Amino acid sequence: MTEVAIIGSDIQEVIGSATAIYILSNKLIPLWAGALITILDSLLFLFIHYWGVRKLEAFFLFLILVMTVCFVANMVSSDPDYSEMLYGTIVPTIPSKEALTPALGLVGCVIMPHNLYLHSALVLTRKVDPKRKRQVHEANIYNNIESAISLFISFIINTAVISTFASYVAQKPDVNHDLDLLQASDAL
Repeated sequence: MTEVAIIGSDIQEVIGSATAIYILSNKLIPLWAGALITILDSLLFLFIHYWGVRKLEAFFLFLILVMTVCFVANMVSSDPDYSEMLYGTIVPTIPSKEALTPALGLVGCVIMPHNLYLHSALVLTRKVDPKRKRQVHEANIYNNIESAISLFISFIINTAVISTFASYVAQKPDVNHDLDLLQASDAL
């Protein structure tokens, strides 16, 4: 069942990456070519994995840091109401029935099944003797810390994206805000 959740999540990521390439190339690279580029990226990751798991982790850390900096800079430039953001983080509310689906989507974005699965699989790459209780306990502690950091960074990225969209909607109340994946770049 976990594998099915991972595949479902990965399909969204391939489509999202292909769409991002389409938008970033100013619509010169078609979606099917963006999907092929994304597949080639995956093969590149497998090649880096061949050099060692730690090198692959360092490469992903670099990519995630670049993405985090870009989205946070985008959020800062959109100038959201930070007091409202803080209040909404501490006292989460859903303002209307129409907001329920996006709110559930946010939870799905932050707590991704493949993210949890990946981190539990990374523990297997550590050299831990399963017969030594102390080593297993220590590996579990570090896995929990690593997963918590990963989920926190995911929370920051999603908060930056959502607050940027909220600022866009608040600053342009007379515009139709039914943004789809191809129009989302206008808001970002």
